[in-house]
Amino acid sequence: MASDPTLRRLRRLRRDRPAQSENDLKYTIYVVVMVMLIVGVPAIRMAVLGLASPAVVSLLVNAASPAVLAAATGLLISGLLVLGRMRGPALMDPFRSAVVAGNHLPRRHTLRRPFIVSAAQLAGLLVIIALVLSSALAVAGTTSALAVVTFVAATVLVGILAAIAWLAGQSLSTRTSTLVAGALALVSLAFAVIPAGLLVTPVGWFALLYPSPELPAWPAFVGLTIAVIAASLAVPSLLDGIRGPELSAQARRWTSAGTFTASADFAGALAQFRALPTTGRRWRAVRNGPVAVVVFVRDLVGSLRTPERFITAALAFLVAGFLLASPSAVPAAVAWMPALLGGIIAFLALGVWSDGFRHAADTAAGVPLYGFGVAKEFALHAAFPVAGVLVFGGAGALVASAAGASLESVLLAIVFALVIVTVRIMDATKGQMPLELLTPIPTPGGDLSGALVVLWQADALLLTSILSVGLTVSWLSTPVLLVLLPVASAVVLALAGHNLKTAR
Repeated sequence: MASDPTLRRLRRLRRDRPAQSENDLKYTIYVVVMVMLIVGVPAIRMAVLGLASPAVVSLLVNAASPAVLAAATGLLISGLLVLGRMRGPALMDPFRSAVVAGNHLPRRHTLRRPFIVSAAQLAGLLVIIALVLSSALAVAGTTSALAVVTFVAATVLVGILAAIAWLAGQSLSTRTSTLVAGALALVSLAFAVIPAGLLVTPVGWFALLYPSPELPAWPAFVGLTIAVIAASLAVPSLLDGIRGPELSAQARRWTSAGTFTASADFAGALAQFRALPTTGRRWRAVRNGPVAVVVFVRDLVGSLRTPERFITAALAFLVAGFLLASPSAVPAAVAWMPALLGGIIAFLALGVWSDGFRHAADTAAGVPLYGFGVAKEFALHAAFPVAGVLVFGGAGALVASAAGASLESVLLAIVFALVIVTVRIMDATKGQMPLELLTPIPTPGGDLSGALVVLWQADALLLTSILSVGLTVSWLSTPVLLVLLPVASAVVLALAGHNLKTAR
């Protein structure tokens, strides 16, 4: 195989490229090293010391921590399976992808290098998280150095396993990867209520190696190692199974997303990865009946035509509902953590069910197409995400109630998730970014125009984060909070109305 002329040309092409951009590579390394020294190291130190506080440590060494870790790891692998359909780990630039997709060479040889690079990056990221978490426990004196080393080594194995799952998502058909991801997600959520499942699955073995004062569970480590070795045997077949047209399409999509990101159009970048309809093309989306029912059915059918997006949003909202209802079940000093994380997840999940808002905003400046005004159109499209909040967010909040959260927290979680629906409405009405924000703002500390662009792009997410933290600060004053949340919704809707008037 090494003597194949096509493979020799591909390797020469790869060797020539770094030579052409040697200065760019040196500059990138310089920037990465400086950012790590100036920002990364202090940030990691602050994270370790923050997690080592007594309130956080009491939460991290909870008896349910291994089950939570297993569920989170399973959901991560499930998410990577879905991600592989949009952006797989074995990917190159469009030109080289077209070359690889159009020749006779086995993909196990031509795509091996980009897969290894992506797997190393994923495993490295997971190791940093594991190192921060386990170091904090070691600083607090709740675990030993041996347990930390074992947990970090197990994280490397899980990173390899996650990378293989990511590759499987790129190689398998959409139907197969979606079914596997859905089944894995359900099994992962079951870990929260069936701790015995930790003994029979690789993610459970990983959870059993969670740092503790006791000696590491060596049988679990051996079992995890064997599972990773067995999964690695499937990598060549998975690489060979990647289809050429899909490979080229992913490369073009990734390059387009990079172009949109460079121009500060994050919405355009995310739109490149929006899943195309795969099922239900013959389902009737428009039916006769009351207009509220017609719009609801249309939004529901449109969402179900991309089942992986729908399932991901539903599972995310289960987790968000659980987290938003959890502040009353954790120490007050760290109550903001689940609320902040839950608010962000809820905001991101609602993006899947907000296509109706975006459609209403796009048609707001034109002639009414459906015989009613813009406000009524937004209200009709709100029925579908509100139903998702009540069903999936409510189910997650009830699970939190079974785990110790108060009923007031369950109610607050649902009401707060409904407030995030209004934030999504405001976000949909923003329109295009004003070009004035790209005007340079020279200061002694550098050009601040980039900061304004980021603030404009992430204003809805920042607002959700602030409201989430505010939720935890005043969660004890439930009656007051239940009054303030509708007021916050009214203010957000007023901002949305102002955006629509400005767009006209």
